[in-house]
Amino acid sequence: MSRISRDALGDLVYDQIVRMLLNHDLEPGEKILKKNLADVIGVSQTPINEAVSRLISEGIIEQKGRSGLFIRIFTNKDMMELFAVRAGLEGTALHLCMEEPENPRFKRVLNLFDDFSYPLPEERFLEYQKRDQEFHGEILKISGNRVILDFIRNFEFILRCYQKGLIRSPNETLMEHKSIVEAIRSGNTEQAQQLIMSHHWKTRERLKEMPES
Repeated sequence: MSRISRDALGDLVYDQIVRMLLNHDLEPGEKILKKNLADVIGVSQTPINEAVSRLISEGIIEQKGRSGLFIRIFTNKDMMELFAVRAGLEGTALHLCMEEPENPRFKRVLNLFDDFSYPLPEERFLEYQKRDQEFHGEILKISGNRVILDFIRNFEFILRCYQKGLIRSPNETLMEHKSIVEAIRSGNTEQAQQLIMSHHWKTRERLKEMPES
């Protein structure tokens, strides 16, 4: 049996720490003790150091002077900044997608909200949330732009770790999604781009009104 290379082990440890964050085994604000992490994951200190360094560079873990390493707490202001950038990137991604309107994958995305109607019953909120994530995620992926994908990958990770539920009600965003889809189907690229950007800016504005949790 071949031995796992040092780089591959570092990637495996990084992936394990990411899973711990997503599963909330590690919480925002929690202090990171490398020895404890090594014991929990069952590896030596070296791959832990490599994985933690990578998470520091990605802004997920931060060094607080002599106090040590902590899982970063993303404030509403931090999230507002991320949504502002996402608005522009997703508008660009949608523009790129609309250059190939017959792409089967893109056409499938446009059907995600067809079976939802206003007002949306509360028992369908979770299903709607999954479709919401798929809709935006697929537009970004289908665009094929690597710069956009690199930023969004980190954004989505942060959102999954820190967002508990939807920021705005489905009964507010459903009609926005349907308007975006209608503009896409009519081939109005400029309108579709403006609508999807406005969709994210409205979420940013809602974050501005929300108390820190």
